[in-house]
Amino acid sequence: MFEGVRRAYVLQIAYIMEVIEEQGTDEALRMLDAAAKRQGALVAREMRRTLPEGIGALDVGAEVYRRFMADAGAEITEHRRDEGSVTFLIRRCPFYEAFLEVGVDCGMFLNGLCGNLTLPSIQYTLSHFDDGLRVEPVVTRESAEELCLERVYLAEE
Repeated sequence: MFEGVRRAYVLQIAYIMEVIEEQGTDEALRMLDAAAKRQGALVAREMRRTLPEGIGALDVGAEVYRRFMADAGAEITEHRRDEGSVTFLIRRCPFYEAFLEVGVDCGMFLNGLCGNLTLPSIQYTLSHFDDGLRVEPVVTRESAEELCLERVYLAEE
């Protein structure tokens, strides 16, 4: 399954690179954000049907994040939990491996990948469950041997 998901991301990333070349970075990122917003609504609607009832907003956010990433083919585990946040450890990541395959220098661009591709989609999804739910990178890998940490938290109003 992981390899098939990675191949799908290779196509998606190659397509995004073509759009950037033809439309320019600003327009391509605007279009990507609009698509992420639409995806967030679709994923939230799908997940809402299967989430346990009666759990708190942070637990909902953590479960939505976990499912989003696991369904995308990432190998993740809960790393740390406290009153206000849940931090996840991402080991194998098909987004990262797809970037390596298309020849993008991930050490320089990976924060851009997470910041423009995966995290906005997750953030838009989380917002459908609670306006205060947030996701942020804590540690971003710079090589295949490293790991990522991402945190889901409930922002104070």
